[in-house]
Amino acid sequence: MSQTWFPYAAFLSLAFIIFFNVNALTIQKVGMIITSIFQKLSLIFPVLVGLVFFNEAGSTAKYVAIPLTIVAIIMSNLRNKHDEEAMLTIKKYWYLPILVFAGSGLIEVMLFYVQHTGKVGSAGLNFTSTLFFLAGVWGIIILTVIRQLKFTKNEIIAGIVLGIPNFFTIYLIIKGLDLGWDGSVLFPINNIGVIFFTAIVGIIAFKEKLTKINYIGLLLAILAVYLISQ
Repeated sequence: MSQTWFPYAAFLSLAFIIFFNVNALTIQKVGMIITSIFQKLSLIFPVLVGLVFFNEAGSTAKYVAIPLTIVAIIMSNLRNKHDEEAMLTIKKYWYLPILVFAGSGLIEVMLFYVQHTGKVGSAGLNFTSTLFFLAGVWGIIILTVIRQLKFTKNEIIAGIVLGIPNFFTIYLIIKGLDLGWDGSVLFPINNIGVIFFTAIVGIIAFKEKLTKINYIGLLLAILAVYLISQ
């Protein structure tokens, strides 16, 4: 493999599988809400890398928008009274959300780095396809080692449902950076986009009812996007 980006795709593919399992374990131990919050808060890493190391332009609006995005993420993810129970559980498994936070941040920073340094360039589709192919290979190897290789229908469907949006998310991040978007702008907007998509799916598909705090969080997210774009 002569492509300069291949070693990074291989590394990221392994990181994807490792932290996918870490995320699953964290959801099992402390719940979806806490896991989702810590995963989305990882945007702090690429934002800081962009502003501090890649000398991206900063502004008062952007500096206000970053903490506002964090508040929006937390408020839009809080769902109900059971969140307090999750916060108590987190004391026992405090290290798992931190691993989710660090792992998600590592992946986002690596994606930022390979594109910012020109290692991927216009080969975003090839890079993303290779990354996901290798992640699948790692996944099969791990499944083979841990248990007999048997996939249920639900597991296959879940893999497709999770894989397709993740593929396009990674590709669009790479493409956005290639088109000249600042990472300190792109990653917060991406995370806010996930918030809105999740909220819409929850309302339409699962008939979820958002609380006042959720709606305030979504409004703050809109404000954050506006400030970031200034």
